[in-house]
Amino acid sequence: MKLVFEKKGGKLAWFAWIAAVVFYLYEYLVRVAPSVMESELAKQFSASAATMGMGVATYYFIYAPLQLFAGIMFDKFGGRTILVPASIIVVVGCLVPIIPSNSLICVAAGRTLAGIGSSFAFIGVMYLASVWFYDHRLAFLSGLATSFGIFGALLGQRPLSFFVDHIGWKMSFVLMAIVGVIVTMLLSSHIPDTPHWELEKRAAISDAPSIKNFLSGLISVCKNRQTWIIGAVGACLYAPLVIFGDLWGVRYVETSFAASKAKAAEAVAMLYIGWLVGGPLVGLLSDIVKCRRKLLIGGCFLSTILFAAALLLPIKTIFTFGVFLFLAGVCSSPEVICFVASLESNAAEAKGSAVAVVNMIVMLVGGLFQPIVGWLMELNFSHTAHGVSHEAFRNALLTMPILTFVGMMLALSIKREAGEGKFIGV
Repeated sequence: MKLVFEKKGGKLAWFAWIAAVVFYLYEYLVRVAPSVMESELAKQFSASAATMGMGVATYYFIYAPLQLFAGIMFDKFGGRTILVPASIIVVVGCLVPIIPSNSLICVAAGRTLAGIGSSFAFIGVMYLASVWFYDHRLAFLSGLATSFGIFGALLGQRPLSFFVDHIGWKMSFVLMAIVGVIVTMLLSSHIPDTPHWELEKRAAISDAPSIKNFLSGLISVCKNRQTWIIGAVGACLYAPLVIFGDLWGVRYVETSFAASKAKAAEAVAMLYIGWLVGGPLVGLLSDIVKCRRKLLIGGCFLSTILFAAALLLPIKTIFTFGVFLFLAGVCSSPEVICFVASLESNAAEAKGSAVAVVNMIVMLVGGLFQPIVGWLMELNFSHTAHGVSHEAFRNALLTMPILTFVGMMLALSIKREAGEGKFIGV
């Protein structure tokens, strides 16, 4: 069905944007799914913790670099032309892991395909927002989309763990693929052709200068030392979400508290809820106090204390542990400020590249530390009859407060740079 839009910000524009947001929610669900399947996958393929981490992390290794090119592809081909195939790729990525195999190769291949398709989700949401809505709506739409993504992560915890327990990990992948087919149909029917005003804007810029300008902006962003510092700070704050929330958290809670998968998933979900609450509040606070740097330093400092306390204190109940995770999620959510800080530290004509490079750093570091934590578990080599021991898990997961402490030290080097920066370093 082809939709005809008469104006920006109308009812049908909302339908199109919501369809893209649903895809973003869906891909986030697929992204975190291994966290509630990790023990089943490890048992099925006799995989070590390090091998398991590497197989799952292939998602991030392909997702991160594609961020640099996704924007160009949307500008060139439009929303529906990119998002529909991207959704199909994620669906295929859900089916590949169930192919009979004696190794994790199919899981890794499926995660790679899911990473390729997912890399277009959030940028697609923002592309449609920029085309079909007025500029004063963009910040609101960005925050709303992020909340939907976190909700997708929450669906990948307790609800998905229920299906893994009752129908198995393979059928859970099939179920996610079926949901993906529905999402693909939604995208195909509700995202319109590129509007005339966008086509006219593109026609005014030839392909060659467009590519030249992109490369020039990308080079200037990469040469800016502040870009790398800000990206590293964001990565240090985001990595615990990838390490604990996306992969190792459920199994750690199961091991440490002798909890069921469902109860463990509920506890891990508190980390995401902390981000869900903290992200919008921190963004608003950063504008009120007119400072990015101090909030990043404070967030890293408090996250270090909370993650260390959650792992090292003799916590007896899952509820108490969940409270620590919620607070740690709130305190690590200032990661969202890093994208604004990068914009303010780079030239106005390099905005897209500034966001893309920081996002690439954040996702690459997060993906890299999934197998590193697995390797550290194996290095401890402390096992029980039920798998890796609590002590081995805890020692490996201490990587999280170490990373946030490193982030705090790096945040001290953030300063106001040339460009549009107004608040950094105040």
